Amino acid sequence: MIPVRMTIANCIWFLVFLLGSAEAFAADAQDFNSEADAYLSKLTAREEFSGTVLISTNGSVVFAKAYGLANREWNVLNTTNTIFRLGSVTKQFTAMCILILQDEHKLNVTNPVSQYVEDCPKAWRAITIHHLLTHTSGIPNITESPDIEDLERLPTTVAVTVKRLRDRPLNFEPGTTMKYSNSGYILLGYIIERISGMPYDRFVARNIFEPLGMRESGYDHPAEILPHRASGYCKYGTRIINCMPVAMDLPHAAGGLCSTVGDLFIWDQSLYSSRLVSVGALDLMFTPFKGEYCYGWFRYNGGDSIERTSIGGVDFNSGNRVQYWHAGGIRGFQSDVIRFPRERVYIAVLSNLEWANSEGIAEKLSGMYFKVKQ
Repeated sequence: MIPVRMTIANCIWFLVFLLGSAEAFAADAQDFNSEADAYLSKLTAREEFSGTVLISTNGSVVFAKAYGLANREWNVLNTTNTIFRLGSVTKQFTAMCILILQDEHKLNVTNPVSQYVEDCPKAWRAITIHHLLTHTSGIPNITESPDIEDLERLPTTVAVTVKRLRDRPLNFEPGTTMKYSNSGYILLGYIIERISGMPYDRFVARNIFEPLGMRESGYDHPAEILPHRASGYCKYGTRIINCMPVAMDLPHAAGGLCSTVGDLFIWDQSLYSSRLVSVGALDLMFTPFKGEYCYGWFRYNGGDSIERTSIGGVDFNSGNRVQYWHAGGIRGFQSDVIRFPRERVYIAVLSNLEWANSEGIAEKLSGMYFKVKQ
């Protein structure tokens, strides 16, 4: 039997230890917040950043702050509720839509796209949904087309975009190589619409945004009056100007969504649960194929082959930690999100400056957070 005095002494020691640990943690958090704020404020003063940042750990937000202007003509400040275009961060939501349909037994990722595309080109008959998800289909990237600026400006439909793609020769035999292509995710959006019988934007809202309570997320239709939406900016020489107006029909399931850092935090937390899909589907989402790309996410782990080591002069070094990430760039906007699932850390950076280095900012902040010298 342990003497009562010993038990009380141990309890007192344990409480002192906990209080000391809590104070140390609070001090570390304060140091990080101060360092992060100073870094982001400096970028903002140099017109290298304007937007919002959120960092969370273990399900709690530890840093959330807005910088710069949402609208320069009216001098309206960004807030943590400001809505930004996501660009290619959209792809992780599209991948989730496909996995939802698979869990509902309405498709399988091994199915050929020829099941869903009428008069499917002969070259596409070996392409599967899995190939589209992992950028291994060989279909050329439509955003590399010489007439892309004209295409972006004009209203269109996803069916018309698919027709534009169908006669282009493949870059390689499906499944043999990974080459990033927005075309594959546009085609995934087309398949989602064909199977579900509803527009892509409605399917995402009904199956992801509404169940999770992501009330500030949706498809960025320019004609809609959308409160708290940021204006996007680009540069003409050294002058800051309004970004080129685009119809937002072309990017579709490859880059058409918009959101806030708060809603993206909700999204991140859902990926630790089976709220939307089965555990097996989540495992599939985060399994890399051809070395680096999963379903809507890149995977990076120190020595991996992916070149995420020096963007914009920032030496990326978050230690030997597995991270899943994706960047997004679209007219007037830049975004980047990183998940460290083992450490339960999430970083979201959204900017309404087309030249902002959101990737570099997100990785710099991760280095600060993990106390790794950059």
